[in-house]
Amino acid sequence: MFLLATAKPWIYWLGFLLVAGAGLMFIALAVGYLIKVVAAKYPRQQ
Repeated sequence: MFLLATAKPWIYWLGFLLVAGAGLMFIALAVGYLIKVVAAKYPRQQ
């Protein structure tokens, strides 16, 4: 039991990667929505 208490926790790196990935996914989803839906609704005028 003492060995488990002195072990350095490494699992927080996995949590950091999951949160960062979810954040990037959310940003990509928002940008994709803006490009596909909003840009199609308001096309560029030339």
